[in-house]
Amino acid sequence: MRGSNGVFSPQERKTALWALLMAGLIAAMGMVIQQWSQPSVGPGGADAYMTAPPPGVVDAQPVIDLGQPLG
Repeated sequence: MRGSNGVFSPQERKTALWALLMAGLIAAMGMVIQQWSQPSVGPGGADAYMTAPPPGVVDAQPVIDLGQPLG
């Protein structure tokens, strides 16, 4: 049992180290790709989301005045 810590064999520790390295590599590649690519905003681009409000619609207003007592 010279190369063992009593829980995992040397081969299991080596496999775990490779798994961690590969997971780190995949995460790093994802971050690099994300930095190089533009965000997906659909086929119309960002301008497709900028529309005028429907006629007669105003900004939201509170239904009650919270500064006055209710009773």
